[in-house]
Amino acid sequence: MRSSNIMILLAGLLFILLTDATFGHMMKRMWKKKWLLSVYLLHSVFFMISLVLYHLYITKLKSPESYFWIGKLFGLLFLFYIPKLFYILLWTVGRLFKKVYPSFHRIMTVSAGCIAGALFFILLFSITGGRYNYRIEQIEVPITHLPETFEGFTIVHLTDIHLGSYGKSYKGIDRLVEKVNGLKPDLIVFTGDMVNNFAEEMEPWIPVLQRLQAPYGKYAVTGNHDYGDYTHWSSPQAKKENMEQFYRNMDAMGFRMLHNSNIPVIRQNDTLWLAGVENWGKPPFPQYGNLKAALEGISAGNPVILLSHDPSHWRHEVLGVPVALTLSGHTHAMQMGIKIGNMEWSPSQYLYPEYDGLYQEDNRYLHVSRGQGYLGYPGRIGLRPVITQLILKK
Repeated sequence: MRSSNIMILLAGLLFILLTDATFGHMMKRMWKKKWLLSVYLLHSVFFMISLVLYHLYITKLKSPESYFWIGKLFGLLFLFYIPKLFYILLWTVGRLFKKVYPSFHRIMTVSAGCIAGALFFILLFSITGGRYNYRIEQIEVPITHLPETFEGFTIVHLTDIHLGSYGKSYKGIDRLVEKVNGLKPDLIVFTGDMVNNFAEEMEPWIPVLQRLQAPYGKYAVTGNHDYGDYTHWSSPQAKKENMEQFYRNMDAMGFRMLHNSNIPVIRQNDTLWLAGVENWGKPPFPQYGNLKAALEGISAGNPVILLSHDPSHWRHEVLGVPVALTLSGHTHAMQMGIKIGNMEWSPSQYLYPEYDGLYQEDNRYLHVSRGQGYLGYPGRIGLRPVITQLILKK
C-alpha cells in the first residue's frame, strides 16, 4: 500500500514537472521579463511541495479544517493544470501539421488559447457559485400496490453533503434548506455522508439543518465517510466517541437514523414502509449493512422504500427482496459530466452502472442522487448539485 502511494506521488510530481516545463517552453517569449519567470517557477514549486506534504500528512490529519484546505489545493490544481494540459495537447496537434498545413497550425494555436481560457473560467465558476448552483428535479416514480392515500406523496432525497468541506462563510447550506422547504415535501430522507470524517464538522450547521421541515419527518442512514474510517484515531475509544457524537448531532438536526431497521409511514389508514441499512459497499468500502434486519417485521403487501448509501448494493442484494424503491447516493457523479436533454456522460459511469438518476429493473426502481456537496475537488463541473423531489404514483 505504501509503495503504491509513493508511485502515485511520483506520478503527480512528474505530471506537474512535465506540464510546466512544456507549457513554459511554449510561452518562452514571456520570460524576457524575469519577474514573470520567477512567478511561474514559484507556482510550480508551490504545487510540488503541496503534493509532498499531502502525501506525508493526509493520514495524520485530525481536524475538519485540514480537509477544507486540502479541497482548496485540489481546486487550484484543477484550475491551473487542466487548461494548461488542453493547451499543450491542442498546440501539439497543430504543430504536427505545421509544415503541411501552416494555416491549420495557426488555427489550432488560437483554438488552444481560447479553449484553455474557457476551461479556466468554467473551472473558476465550478469552485465558486457553481458548487451551490442547485438543480431542482422532480421525478414521478410508479410504485406497485401503492395505497390510494399515498398517490402524489413527495419525498425529497438528499445525500453526500460532506459538511467538513466548507468554510463558515459557505452559502450553500442555507440555500439548500431554503430550496428544500420551498418544495414542501411530505418526507425528507438523507442517504449518507453528512461528514468527511469528524462529527465536529456538523456543529456549525446544526441550527441551519434543523430548519428542514417535512410533516412525515426526516430520516437518514450512514455513508462510508460517516464512520471516521479515513483517519488515524488516538484510540478505538476516540473513534467510538466520534461516532456517538455523530448520532447525537444527527438527532439534534432532527434526523432519525435507520440502523438496519425500518419504520411505518402511516397516512390515514394506509402504510408505506421506510427501511434503511448502514453502509454497504463493494470493497474497499465497508459493509456494515444488514438488509435482512432492515426488512424484518415488515408486513407483506405494503410497498417498501429502502435507504442504502451505495448504489452497488441494489444489484448485489436488494433486487432479490421485495423493495419497490431504493434511494442511494455515494457516486457524486464524480462531480463532473455533461447532460444535454436525455444524453448524459460522466466518468462515474465506468465505475457505477447506476450513478445518477432513476433506474428500473422490472417493477423495481433505484434512484441515485449525485448529491449536494463535494469532496476533494471543491466544486461541480457540468453536472450541477441536485435536489430531487420524488413523487410517488400508482
